[in-house]
Amino acid sequence: MAAKLISTGIRHTTLPVNYVRPISDRPRLSEVSELKDFPLIDLSSTDRSRLVQQIHQACARFGFFQVINHGVSKQIIDEMVSVANEFFSMSMEEKMKLYSDDPTKTTRLSTSFNVKKEEVNNWRDYLRLHCYPIHKYVHEWPSNPPSFKERVSKYIKEVRELGFNIEELISESLGLEKDYIKKVLGEQGQHMAVNYYPPCPEPELTYGLPAHTDPNALTILLQDTAVCGLQILIDGQWFAVNPHPDAFVINIGDQLQALSNGVYKSVWHRAVTNTEMPRLSVASFLCPSDCAIMSPAKPLWEAKDDESKPIYRDFTYAEYYKKFWSRNLDQEHCLENFRNH
Repeated sequence: MAAKLISTGIRHTTLPVNYVRPISDRPRLSEVSELKDFPLIDLSSTDRSRLVQQIHQACARFGFFQVINHGVSKQIIDEMVSVANEFFSMSMEEKMKLYSDDPTKTTRLSTSFNVKKEEVNNWRDYLRLHCYPIHKYVHEWPSNPPSFKERVSKYIKEVRELGFNIEELISESLGLEKDYIKKVLGEQGQHMAVNYYPPCPEPELTYGLPAHTDPNALTILLQDTAVCGLQILIDGQWFAVNPHPDAFVINIGDQLQALSNGVYKSVWHRAVTNTEMPRLSVASFLCPSDCAIMSPAKPLWEAKDDESKPIYRDFTYAEYYKKFWSRNLDQEHCLENFRNH
């Protein structure tokens, strides 16, 4: 089983065959440009209406944006990154205590995406944690490194608050009451994926994570400050999102695309690898409660002309999540299964 993880510390000189993508599905890295006009939003701005307008433009055009002056302390971020690196540099034996292929486990170390179902694996190991409510899950988290639980607890509390602030801005940017999204989503769950992408011998042949959309409501990503890897799909073209110091990358998940009646996009994105350096990223996900009923917000279509009907049918988050995990990551957008016909 130990061979399943790729963070062994051993440098491969060629890519093992189970990671090699078919020719039609390779990253074609030479065709990827840097995204020049990627929105960088300063959350400390006192001009609320301008802030709301910037969020609207970013969500409608890119489904992604970066935020600075976001209120999460630099010390807490640095401690999170350092304990994550410490975790992945532990011995194989220590890490394997947390290994599982079962996607329903609330704390697990795994590799690729869904090892049981895939034909081709992804060049990624990840530690997946359920984070809210903390008291329910913290006992399952790694006890090694010794500072892990304390550091991660501090980090996720601040990130949760940031997520709530952004949800209010997104609500307002749709012309809704500022607490509209929070009310619909109910008691929000929170998950974290600490992703580790070791140096890869042949980055042209594989992915760290292939193209996908996020099934949740909102994703708050802490990128590696030194290594680029995130790419997003805009108008059929892949663009690299270079890390910006002290910024979080925010993206709209499938649930907010549904709630916005398709005005905002949950955009395809992927992670690529490189030969030189490992890359670490920390993705935090805010999710509707399982019983939350997701449906296009009535004010966005009810009073409009006949053209503006709800695009998606009502569904619970639990129903959506089950569907999402039963498919392959790179199939059609999962929301397509929930369209009104």
